[in-house]
Amino acid sequence: MARQRPRLRRRWLAAFIAAAIAVTAVITVSGLRADVQQTTVARADTSGSEVAVGPLVAFYGDSYTKGSAASSPAARWSSLVAKAEGWTEYNAGYPGLGFVRKRDKVGDVTADVIAQHPEVLIVALGINDNFEWTGNEQAIQEAILPEFQRLRDGLPGTRIIVVEPWWYTAERPASVEQIIGWVHDAADTIGADYISGASHWLDDDPATWISADGLHPSDAGYAHLAQRMLEELDALTPALPGR
Repeated sequence: MARQRPRLRRRWLAAFIAAAIAVTAVITVSGLRADVQQTTVARADTSGSEVAVGPLVAFYGDSYTKGSAASSPAARWSSLVAKAEGWTEYNAGYPGLGFVRKRDKVGDVTADVIAQHPEVLIVALGINDNFEWTGNEQAIQEAILPEFQRLRDGLPGTRIIVVEPWWYTAERPASVEQIIGWVHDAADTIGADYISGASHWLDDDPATWISADGLHPSDAGYAHLAQRMLEELDALTPALPGR
């Protein structure tokens, strides 16, 4: 039965993508600090109350994880993945956040994530540091491994999965590959799983997958990211919780 789930998920996501392409509404996300939301997969117990089921999985990232420009939080890639996997989602997406960028404005994000004690942590950071590149190259490089090491030390029993930093246009400044390399090296150093190639996942159809703001995914783009993420998660060994 477990081996049939990826095919079933793909059918469900394919239907979602078709619906998302037809969606024209775009939301505006105001404020810097994201609302940290916990989306709970639930069932009714014998008393009729809802109780959480599925392992707690934290998604830690920037506006792409927050779901900026999506029509609703349910349309963001993290929530689609959590729904497909039957996970309880803790979403720690902070618009504008990088390893260096806006760290002085959002508080101790790392401590917030560690305090949840998730079974799995998926980290997707780095795109925003490209916008702070000039003059900050060394600071960015020196921030990545300590951030990952702090997560590993604070969550010794958590499966940590690091996603290659996102990108969104065919034009790729040299900083993109440099940051990707540093993130990959740091993930390897702490023994995290690493998902490569994510910076190219929106390359093929930007007219459909990028929203009107020219930076964030559309609903169809988030659905596409979720589909690609599920394919990569399928390939991880050992298998993730709930499989």
